[in-house]
Amino acid sequence: MPFNITNFKSALDKFGGPSRTNIFEVRISSTPKKNTSAIRPRDFSFFCKNITIPGIQFATAVDSNVAQMPKDMPMTMNKEPVNAIFMCDSEHQVLRFFHSWMQTIVNFGTSLGSFSEVDGQLPFEVGYRSDYAQDIIIRHYTTDSQEYKYYETKLINAFPIGMGDIDLAWENNDSFMTLPISFSYDRIQFDGEIGGTNRSGLGRGGGLLETIGAIAGFADVVRQTVNQGNSVTSVQDAVNRFTRVRNSFDNISDRLPGG
Repeated sequence: MPFNITNFKSALDKFGGPSRTNIFEVRISSTPKKNTSAIRPRDFSFFCKNITIPGIQFATAVDSNVAQMPKDMPMTMNKEPVNAIFMCDSEHQVLRFFHSWMQTIVNFGTSLGSFSEVDGQLPFEVGYRSDYAQDIIIRHYTTDSQEYKYYETKLINAFPIGMGDIDLAWENNDSFMTLPISFSYDRIQFDGEIGGTNRSGLGRGGGLLETIGAIAGFADVVRQTVNQGNSVTSVQDAVNRFTRVRNSFDNISDRLPGG
């Protein structure tokens, strides 16, 4: 059927109209423990000029079979860094914020010599993750000003891994200084995720620890059965030994994926 502009507009209006990229805010869970700036978590959102919501990329392997087209098989998920650009203030608080934050990750300060330390952290020594990792929340709001709705992306245990160069030039009289930052993170959460059930590990019948325990238990059963005696005393004794090992094997099979 031919394209109908009325139907197109009706479909968009049904879900609030086109989405705009300039209605967003970026929040940080808390100020890093060691920071020399006056910026606080609420101030953080006002300085973020733009940011990218990371995409999702899967690493694949090619499955080739005779007389068949090769197929891409997903293997794992690649993690993309989050790139942002922050506006800088004339008091250099944004610069202080990120310089001190990154120093808690790797102490690049050597102002007092090669063996100077900052709270026990020697020059170029990597800090503890609990001292520098923070949650970063990206909220993209709906275009409807009457409703307080947004789509949230959460970066768990995020921290800066790269700071870009800052260009200074006398002829740039009408330009404002910006600071590009790249973030890494441990995990990512989207509002559109499918809700699941919290389990401690792998397997359909139980958690990872339960599966490992079952494997260890099966090994113990086999070991005890072998060490029970070098000879079988009767037909029933042989049946009992076989049944004991078989039951243990069935028990672990139920705990493994696909069991």
